[in-house]
Amino acid sequence: MMMYHSKCKGEIDMPIPFLIAGAALVAGGLGAVGVAVTKETMDEAKAVANDGKYIVRKAEEKRDNARETADEAINSLGEKKLDILSNSINIFVDNFKKIKNVNFHDSVGLEELKDFTPDSSSLGELQRASFSAAQIGGSMAAGLAGGGVAALGAYVAVGLLATASTGTAISTLSGVAATNATLAWLGGGSLAAGGLGVAGGMAVLGGAVLGPALLIGSFVAYAKAEEALNEAKSSRAKARQFEAECENVCSLCKAVTERAGQIEDVLVKLDKMLVNGNKNMVSIIENEGTDWNSYSEQDKRIIAGVAMTAKTLKVILDTPLMHEDGSLSNESETVLSLPLVQTL
Repeated sequence: MMMYHSKCKGEIDMPIPFLIAGAALVAGGLGAVGVAVTKETMDEAKAVANDGKYIVRKAEEKRDNARETADEAINSLGEKKLDILSNSINIFVDNFKKIKNVNFHDSVGLEELKDFTPDSSSLGELQRASFSAAQIGGSMAAGLAGGGVAALGAYVAVGLLATASTGTAISTLSGVAATNATLAWLGGGSLAAGGLGVAGGMAVLGGAVLGPALLIGSFVAYAKAEEALNEAKSSRAKARQFEAECENVCSLCKAVTERAGQIEDVLVKLDKMLVNGNKNMVSIIENEGTDWNSYSEQDKRIIAGVAMTAKTLKVILDTPLMHEDGSLSNESETVLSLPLVQTL
């Protein structure tokens, strides 16, 4: 038996089930609208999240490529330093030390060479460095594997090699490369560790899509969709911050690459000069003996020119490319304006 509720004048009788059914239809309609809004919000959250992921991925690719290029430049510079020390510098030291009574200041007026004579401490340091370099040159693979060549490229080559005994030179250089903060950014150490929580922010989206059918469910889902969207936007903002930091790294890597290339170019030119100078010096020793006082003024100037080239090479070889914080050293720019370098 169908029940009717009480009515006043002018009201129409309506069965209670129809009222319930009508309310259900309204609730169902609102629920459908809520689902549509939720899906739109969730779709936006996904799009924002994907945008953040893309920003991070591209920033990482660009940063890693810049690092790799800088790493190659530093290693190339280290290899060139090692080659010069173990070959042309080694030949220079061996022959220059044979000459007795060298007096650059009184003979050719070169005050710059007063501390660069066969018996000077500077030449002794260069001799020890060239000897260690020759030993490492015979085990280049071991040097490269330990990061030693990178250390030579980034830091003071002569100083490192001159203080390391022959048997431990490679391990010493490897230790420098492994423990020093400057080379950490080449391997992605400290920067790669800061993922900025982007991945965690994206994880929120995985469990947020509920697709509810009831009005109350739609409200709950909408709140979660809004939460997911806010998380995605926050992560994207962090991704953009990460992108900016990567740009700074790229700028540093570019500067390091360019400076390393400039120094290597200078070293190559000076090395050619020293190779030719060594030949002239050997010829003088063979023809005129080893007594400086018996040389002609022309021979003295030739020897002085060779010594000046070797000394300039020593200065450049022992000038750090970078500081421990990864920044370029001012000294690496200064050496490019040395008098002999300016003539190249």
